[in-house]
Amino acid sequence: MASSTVASATEPTELKGQSPSFGWAGGLLVVAFVLAGLWLRLRGLSAEGFNDDEVHKWLAALRYLHGDFGGDDLEHPMLMKSLIALAVAAGRKELPLETLTRLPSALAGGLTVGAVALLGKRLFGVLGGLFAAGLLAFSTAAIGYHRVAKEDALLTLFFVLCLLCLCEAQAAAEDRRTSDQARCEALSALFLGAAFASKYFFFYFPIPVLAYLWMRPVSTWRVPFFRWLTLVALALCVFLILNFAVLLPSSWGYYLPYMRGEHVGGDRGVSESIVFMGRLYGNMAFDRRASPFYYFPVFFAVKLAPTTAVLAACGLVLALVRRAPAHRLLLVWLFIFWLTFEVAGAKYARFSVDAFPAVVLLAGYAAASLCRLALKQVRLLAAAPKPALGAALTLCLFPEALVSLEHGPHYRLYVNAFGGGDARVDFFYPHCDYFDVGVREAIAWVASHAEPGAVVASEVDWTVRLYAPLFGRKDLVSSPILPSAACGGVAPCYVLVEPGRLYWHNEAALGLLALKRPVHLERVEKQTAVSVYRLAAGEALFPPETGKGTLASP
Repeated sequence: MASSTVASATEPTELKGQSPSFGWAGGLLVVAFVLAGLWLRLRGLSAEGFNDDEVHKWLAALRYLHGDFGGDDLEHPMLMKSLIALAVAAGRKELPLETLTRLPSALAGGLTVGAVALLGKRLFGVLGGLFAAGLLAFSTAAIGYHRVAKEDALLTLFFVLCLLCLCEAQAAAEDRRTSDQARCEALSALFLGAAFASKYFFFYFPIPVLAYLWMRPVSTWRVPFFRWLTLVALALCVFLILNFAVLLPSSWGYYLPYMRGEHVGGDRGVSESIVFMGRLYGNMAFDRRASPFYYFPVFFAVKLAPTTAVLAACGLVLALVRRAPAHRLLLVWLFIFWLTFEVAGAKYARFSVDAFPAVVLLAGYAAASLCRLALKQVRLLAAAPKPALGAALTLCLFPEALVSLEHGPHYRLYVNAFGGGDARVDFFYPHCDYFDVGVREAIAWVASHAEPGAVVASEVDWTVRLYAPLFGRKDLVSSPILPSAACGGVAPCYVLVEPGRLYWHNEAALGLLALKRPVHLERVEKQTAVSVYRLAAGEALFPPETGKGTLASP
């Protein structure tokens, strides 16, 4: 019967038949990968202090516990902040505030390993799923970005599940398993709604639609127009249930000024520009000076272990050549991801988390294909498959695992040999790779050395406001590094300078500070994460010719 068709009897990339089973050995491996991924993401979550964005997540979660769903940070949906609030309610007395805030993201990142294993098995067979899951579990870059309180990990988890259900719907349609097809289509819509309740990346909506349209010529799967409307309505309902604050009139009083860019220069970290490969580029929506088209390709080339980067490139070439249904899904995913940020202009390295599963799935596909070819050539597949496959899996995953163990807990500071090694971390993506690491410790140093009423000038205003009182210095005054605000008053001024916080609006000030000797250097591993400078009372931070506007343009 059609329902008994097994994908392993045909080419897995055709997305026909039921998905193959991992078996007990493969299932144990998947569990081991998930547990290893969770351990790497959860251990020492408070080893790094808050980033500016994380402070706002923490404050929003505290407001949620009191029934207040307004305030700032409304540019992000409710789901992650709701989960943080639950974590705070359950463990505030036992766990550090940084751990509680990052817990949902770290858990989502670890669980994504299991979701990728299932999607990889559906797309490329058991071996492809195992390779992809292992690479994601041990990838240093993925671990590092899963350990920050940003919405990308939640979005990615739900989107992978959405695509998994989409593939199962396609396979069910090929087998004429009508009830399974309807169930998988509905689940796909549910997960898509949850993804958008995690992050407002609505540009992901065309991915399943375009993938379906591209599969039509090689598939019997058909979704009637009114079925599409039903699925969209289902996704919208899930989105609104999990993110009901979007319906509040007070929220739109925040959204409209935010979309006009009026929040820039307020109490949030200002990032109208960003450092990439040693240069400053524009980083606002539709900025014609935005970072170049190779921003994300370079990320995967220099932040994955070299073997993984090569495998991903090989998998991409194979997918472009073959263009089977499984390949088409990943190609659409990567293309829409890349195209969106080319049009929008604003880019952050942490957005790579959203495309990470597609990249490791291509790497896993290439590794599985090469493994099968090699074993077939040396006639080992029939004689001793399990030891040979185990050795291949170990060789593939070992580079990522080794690097992750070497760089914990500061995983994001890794740069591979293609990029010139860790010493080049300031060159590529310092804004997101540092993510304000070392600022908490720098504030502690200032708190123990600064005069009463001293000013602390930084690009992370609320981070200073949070930590200074925790270190017993409620008297310290936080100030942004802007010509109209920073230093020059009646109190001494301590300036926190970070490699990732160089912008057009502070370039003149940091240029002047570079001529001075810092009073303190906060190092993380071998990198200078924060330089602290002291200016005497009345000493100007900006040169006299700097304009008094909020932002300075190049």
